[in-house]
Amino acid sequence: MKNIGVVFGGYSSEYEVSVNSGKFIYDNLKDNPKWNVYKICISLDSNVVKFDNKVFDLDFENFSFKIDNKIIKLDAVFNIVHGNPGENGLLAKVLEKNNIPQTGCNSYVSELTFNKKKYIDFVNDINIPSSKQILITKNDTIDSKKILKAIKIPCIVKPNNGGSSIGVSKVNNSDDLKEKINLAFKEGDEVLIESFLSGQEVSVGVIERDNKRIILPITEIISDNELFDFNAKYLGESKEITPGNISIESKKLIHKYINNIYDNLELNGITRSEFIIINENPHILETNTIPGFTEQSIIPQQIESYGLSVKDVIINQIKSIL
Repeated sequence: MKNIGVVFGGYSSEYEVSVNSGKFIYDNLKDNPKWNVYKICISLDSNVVKFDNKVFDLDFENFSFKIDNKIIKLDAVFNIVHGNPGENGLLAKVLEKNNIPQTGCNSYVSELTFNKKKYIDFVNDINIPSSKQILITKNDTIDSKKILKAIKIPCIVKPNNGGSSIGVSKVNNSDDLKEKINLAFKEGDEVLIESFLSGQEVSVGVIERDNKRIILPITEIISDNELFDFNAKYLGESKEITPGNISIESKKLIHKYINNIYDNLELNGITRSEFIIINENPHILETNTIPGFTEQSIIPQQIESYGLSVKDVIINQIKSIL
């Protein structure tokens, strides 16, 4: 029997989202007769393993645990921790140190993609367009005039490291800039201010199956709000159309950009990238290396639209690293 860990939770405001994703992944893996599948919940308070209606303490540094005085070592981990420490490379470093294979990207790639500014600098270097951005830290003096000279109103303010659109705001009035910056600082020590891109918002998932890269059908997002924010993503305040009404030219460019990113960066597992299309020219917003994964999430919609079984894709993620 192989020992498989489904790791969820984390230290960020995305904790509950990750718990829901973890439950969905676990439910799709638990019935495999060749695997013992363990729920592993990471939090600021404790790190625990749940198996057979019992709870055990996890030794995080060795990423192992004891059942009946026997040390259980994992053969593979499905990492579904959104945010810190799952998506920023910290968990990956622990797993790499203990030679435990995990779904998704290695620690270097995770760290790079989670830092929005560094990632956008990377994609700009390989000729993929994006918004204009300014990075500020908690130690910086907030000079609204200087910022707004470089980034015009309206603009977007968001944590540099974060997900699920938590702490993200659109600024329509210069008087609101400091307030929105301080809101974003609640999620971390770095804040990104970027030019607002007005256009068609789309999301594209990528999976790897049998050593083949599959770019899934592109989803068009029509939000009830000004942004595709937390409420739009998780509380139904948006319309998600898969496949979306996207021009052939825009689709070709998105595929070109995705392949360019993958060819220049060791992305693995399941990813989701967000674009704004302006006059048929896609501008990248970000790439999520551990996207939300519940029945309502975009990735399962895209997998089904492509004609694959979501359960089979999830199982294949583990099989590919064993």
